[in-house]
Amino acid sequence: MSKLLEAASAEDLDVLYGLWLESLEGDPPWREMGRVLKVLHSTGRPGPAEELLELVIAERESEGGEGFESFLLESAEIFHVCEPLRKALVELLRDRHLMFQPLELFLKTSGLRDQGADVAGAWRKLRSLMKYRDGGYLYHPAFGTGRISRISRTHVTVDFPEAPNHDIQLEVALDTTIPLDPSSLAVLASRDPQEFMDLVSDSPGDFLERLLDEPFTGSGGSLSKDGLAPLAYGGNIDLDELWKAVRKAAASTGGFADLGGKVVALDEGAELVEQLRTLIRERKVSVSKKVHRIQSMLKSYSGPVPGDLTELLPEVTGLAGPETGALFELSWILSGRGAAAGFQTVRKRFTETSAARAERALGEIRSQSCRRAYIESFLSETEDGEEKTSLLSCLRRSLWEHAVEFLETSDPEFLSACIGSFLSRPSDTELFLWSLTYMATRHGSEGIAEGEEPGYGVELFLDNLFYASADTQKRVIGLLTGPLREELNRFLDSIDTRRLNRYIETYDASATAHNEGLFLVLGRELSRRRSTGMRRSGGRHFFWEGATVFSSREAIQDRQEDIRRLKQEEIPAAAEAIGVAASHGDLSENAEYSAAIEKRDLLLDRLKRWSEELQSFSPYPVDLIGTNLVSPGVRVTLQDTGESEEVQVLEVVGPLDSDPELGRINYMAPLGRVLLGRSQGDVAELPGSDGREWRIVSIEVLEMVGNGQAPPVT
Repeated sequence: MSKLLEAASAEDLDVLYGLWLESLEGDPPWREMGRVLKVLHSTGRPGPAEELLELVIAERESEGGEGFESFLLESAEIFHVCEPLRKALVELLRDRHLMFQPLELFLKTSGLRDQGADVAGAWRKLRSLMKYRDGGYLYHPAFGTGRISRISRTHVTVDFPEAPNHDIQLEVALDTTIPLDPSSLAVLASRDPQEFMDLVSDSPGDFLERLLDEPFTGSGGSLSKDGLAPLAYGGNIDLDELWKAVRKAAASTGGFADLGGKVVALDEGAELVEQLRTLIRERKVSVSKKVHRIQSMLKSYSGPVPGDLTELLPEVTGLAGPETGALFELSWILSGRGAAAGFQTVRKRFTETSAARAERALGEIRSQSCRRAYIESFLSETEDGEEKTSLLSCLRRSLWEHAVEFLETSDPEFLSACIGSFLSRPSDTELFLWSLTYMATRHGSEGIAEGEEPGYGVELFLDNLFYASADTQKRVIGLLTGPLREELNRFLDSIDTRRLNRYIETYDASATAHNEGLFLVLGRELSRRRSTGMRRSGGRHFFWEGATVFSSREAIQDRQEDIRRLKQEEIPAAAEAIGVAASHGDLSENAEYSAAIEKRDLLLDRLKRWSEELQSFSPYPVDLIGTNLVSPGVRVTLQDTGESEEVQVLEVVGPLDSDPELGRINYMAPLGRVLLGRSQGDVAELPGSDGREWRIVSIEVLEMVGNGQAPPVT
């Protein structure tokens, strides 16, 4: 929801006025502003709505524009006495329909031209009058449906089927005819009687709905034979056959009842229970369609539904077929949304016991509330824990959350085992994160995995959240930046800058992370570290956590020499080879030329990559390297804590110095990262050591760590 709509819904008028003025300064969100006025009207605040409207008219009427004009026309439907709006509408209509001769008569007849007029009422009348125009249609009781061929300030010429080019005074036409939309059924009946009758037989429900909207059928939601006379004018359609078709359509369509002399919407008091009984017994109609029709019929009642619908439950239990979900929903509807005592017996009959069939049944149920009732029934009646877990695994989030809440009270022991199962399957990201969210909501992030280090729950969220759907991301981020904000801050304090950068790079690609504020939290933590050099909690900041990459002075000088050789020797030689190869003839079939081009491109790419990398290299900072802590530039002696007491020596070095065969490990590699920051006596489990633990016996500064500044980068 936009800020404008939020302020309107919250009835915060001071904030709303400020936002409204800001919106008028640029390109106003006209549609959104129109919705704001409707919200204010619907909540009983027409005064503020009128003030905002008058402000828009005063500020933007001179500029006009399509958006402003649409805004005015939309406002005309909801405001009553509002002089600025009335005047603006009149001027707009005069500008839009400058050459439309009857406009002034229509403005007068509708009342829109009168000071103090009811704008909404006058606007409805004017919209109806504007149907009288070239190419429009009207109905005349003596001539039937006709098409307007010409209209002037005083007369209208109409082509009726039996009276073409019939001229009528315009004011007489306004008194004796009914304007029609081009989509009117009367127009269709006049132009194409066969298509009209096909609509009656093929789409009876749509036909009845459209028929009730026709201006000649009257009001009150009822249809009579006499009211259909305009459709049968001229003899192309038999009125008696049409009336039979309407009654047949009413009998087969939910929401209508045939009372003999008229067809009415069901809220006029038809015998509902018998109507429903007849529909339930209909053999050729699927249960799903029966549910849809019965729902439509019940929704059409404005007051209490007459009759006891539970007496129809035996009719439902007598039905046979595979649509158990639809049968469950039908029983649920007839028992007052499951409130009647008889439903408890019926529901067991239609509740499946396997997850696959239950999932299919849920797909047949239309109502979300009924789906929840079905899930409760399945979890209560099914004894097989694997089947229950399987169904939970395939539910959508809202239903999954409802099922979990139900199990909290009905079977907490099973719920605990089920959540544990979901948490062991991080590959199913959605289910995994829903379960994490549930645990964090109930027990806090520290209760997600007992015995783990603090912040483990937040770590799981951040490591898996990127792969979730936008909806799940939004909910989890709301949890992290809300109730778990302190845990999130503590976790960010505890990780090194490289890992923080990886999170930032990951969530930079997530629009949800940007919109919901997670990316901002990560960015602020990085900015704080750059500006203060300290962590939030006052912990140490290790020199290797920044963007600088450390190696020995000698290795950096070797890389500089490699770059010089590429620039001055290898790339010029490659260019010369291209020229030689090109002199050998047709380039399209010259393999030597293609190979020379490929080698040149490879060298250029290498030069670019090495030059960019060189910008971040720096010699080991001798003043920050010692024997009390594992860092880049040290030799570490490790001893197996097991029975073998095996010893290995590793040199933790930068990427330019690394050589695994000689025991020189890149500190940026997984093995190097495990050792960084540890002290003598610490125990670590090394990657690829099959779970063996190694104790740090000693730490020595390498000879390659020397004094002096970094060599100039060229």
